[in-house]
Amino acid sequence: MNSTGPVDRLIEIWADPRIRGLARRWAGRAETADDAMQSTFEVIARLPHLTEIENLRGYFIRVLRRMVYRELGQLNAVLADDFTRIAEERQSTLSFEDDVCTSLQGGARYERFCGERDRLVLKVSARSADPARYQAVIGDAAEQILQAGLRGEPSEADLPPALRAAYPEYFAQPGVSANTCDQRCHRARKDVKKLLKAVVLRSELSGD
Repeated sequence: MNSTGPVDRLIEIWADPRIRGLARRWAGRAETADDAMQSTFEVIARLPHLTEIENLRGYFIRVLRRMVYRELGQLNAVLADDFTRIAEERQSTLSFEDDVCTSLQGGARYERFCGERDRLVLKVSARSADPARYQAVIGDAAEQILQAGLRGEPSEADLPPALRAAYPEYFAQPGVSANTCDQRCHRARKDVKKLLKAVVLRSELSGD
């Protein structure tokens, strides 16, 4: 590659058909995927510290995933007070998971999660007929997101396909409408965010 700077590299990533294919798999529609790709490019290109992003491709993919779900109207970003300044500097609407993944304190937070996992997971809302299993799935998803963040990689652990694979009896329950199962996945993703927030802020899980 003959890139002369981060913007050139960003253009190469944006033009990569593999990245575009990933966006279309997430979005399910070419038009939505293309809009998310364009939004991702514009958001990252405006970052004041673009040159400091070491893994630009991985960062692009993380932002793209959030942009796709933003376009689909399926994701409301949850930002903790600790990350308000970071969000303003990025001029973007990254989700709480993204801030966890990109934080320099990710290692310490992962260790904290492992040490407090049993206590935190027990506070996760018991939504299914098998509360322990549901709580374990939420805990596993949160751990995978933290692990991926340490590697600078995106994680799909809280997306519907992963949730259905981990607990099909609940997230893909036979005889239950697709809309109900989608709502279960949506609530589960909110539970994962709450768990991550509790790890970062050392707070208690609360609310529905």
